[in-house]
Amino acid sequence: MRVTNQMVVTNSLNNLNRGLERLEYLSHRLAAGKKLLVPSDDPIGTGNVMRMYKGLAETRQYVSNADYGIGMMQAADGALTDMTEILQRARELAVYGANGTLPEDSMEAIAKEIDELIHHAVQVANSTYTDSYIFGGQEITRPPFAMVETDGNITDVTFQGGGKPVTVEIGPSSRLDINMPGGVAFEKAFQHLITLRDRLRGADGGQQQISEESIGDIEDSISEVLRHQAEIGAKTKRLEITKSRLEGLDINLQTLISKTEDIDVAQSIMEYKMYENQYRLALDTTARSIQPTLMDFLR
Repeated sequence: MRVTNQMVVTNSLNNLNRGLERLEYLSHRLAAGKKLLVPSDDPIGTGNVMRMYKGLAETRQYVSNADYGIGMMQAADGALTDMTEILQRARELAVYGANGTLPEDSMEAIAKEIDELIHHAVQVANSTYTDSYIFGGQEITRPPFAMVETDGNITDVTFQGGGKPVTVEIGPSSRLDINMPGGVAFEKAFQHLITLRDRLRGADGGQQQISEESIGDIEDSISEVLRHQAEIGAKTKRLEITKSRLEGLDINLQTLISKTEDIDVAQSIMEYKMYENQYRLALDTTARSIQPTLMDFLR
């Protein structure tokens, strides 16, 4: 086969272009720090990385949900602690009011303090976390408890929240309640406080009923609040353990993704230098292999 200068030039330029394209590709990989620039680089690896990124996004959402749930339940725990202190103070006042030796003005002073405790208890029961009412169940946008007043006197405290708790997803097909409808924990407590206040003012059997019923009712309310607080503590611990596990999974997924798609910098630099040397050698060889033209002789 006859070889012409044109053939030599064309083949040499094609070889140089391929070498330059390889250098450009390696340069892009180094700049991006990734060995998977397009799916065709490694179709199987690309599919695995996409699945791992999806798993990473889901894991981080579960962690975010767990964080929100922990915050909500810690706020609820603080509110229940406040409610317990209110009820314990009400019990102390009930004991004072039941001894039968206090004058009427002292009984009225105790009743007024109980009235203030009721107001405070409603405030606690309407506590919020990030603008969500903690004890409203699924109705988190409005105060769950409302006072009914007659002539400036609280006659009832009504629950107007939702009947079901808010739940969050903390794993595939795994959900957890992160609040509770306040009616379950507080409605009886409010009624017991209102009844105690009225009995201190002589209504419904007065001091005798305080001794026989009110003190025991307040103690029952304290026990009920403490029971709910224990449940919240157990759920908080579960969420903290779940969050820790999810954070470990997040790190593992990031490591796997890095191993699959990130380049080995040292190896890639060596590979780039090798192809760069080959390209320089090809340039030198091409320059020598192309024969001089007639114009070169005329010069």
